Amino acid sequence: MDETEFQQVYKAVLNVLWNWILFRKFSSPEEVENVAAHLLEFA
Repeated sequence: MDETEFQQVYKAVLNVLWNWILFRKFSSPEEVENVAAHLLEFA
């Protein structure tokens, strides 16, 4: 896998995770912020 292919896969995975966050029910706004912050650590 070259760098371009890796970047495409990485972007696709992040999109899946963002969609999971957007459509999942969380118990509080703080939980949403915590999950989003963890995801941003990988972006």
